[in-house]
Amino acid sequence: MTDAWRPVAAALADEGRRMLWARMLVEGGVDAAPLTSRERRALAALERAGLAAVEGGRATAVDAFGPLLEHRPAASGLDRFLRDGRIAAWPRRPDDRAELLAWAADRAVAQGTTATERAVTERLAAVADDPATLRRDLVDAGLLDRDVDGATYRRASDADAAQR
Repeated sequence: MTDAWRPVAAALADEGRRMLWARMLVEGGVDAAPLTSRERRALAALERAGLAAVEGGRATAVDAFGPLLEHRPAASGLDRFLRDGRIAAWPRRPDDRAELLAWAADRAVAQGTTATERAVTERLAAVADDPATLRRDLVDAGLLDRDVDGATYRRASDADAAQR
């Protein structure tokens, strides 16, 4: 989480600054020349916080809240590789790749159950652009077992996966 909100909050914590900023909002700006020295210091603090701009001797209020509200915290864990519940990027690190494959296996076949190739492919299509390749990667990683004819898949047990 960013601390970009702190200068805005600090600037508005002072009543004189709040009043000047409110005046700029209501009046559509104020002339900077007739401001008292105290108001000029308040204006300078509002400018530093990104709440005001002075141009041509006129001070106007600036919307500092929009950009703050648009901020999204950096993705972490599997979220770094997912967009809207779908795989958007493949991790480079083997541990991250294994975690992403385990996530996909959870969506393909529940532990202790079996599913047809078609069902597995449909489930993986909901999370990946290339479900057939992902299905093969899950088998290669030992997370899914497939019958000899390839028609039925089952979730490999943790013990089975650990042996591979």
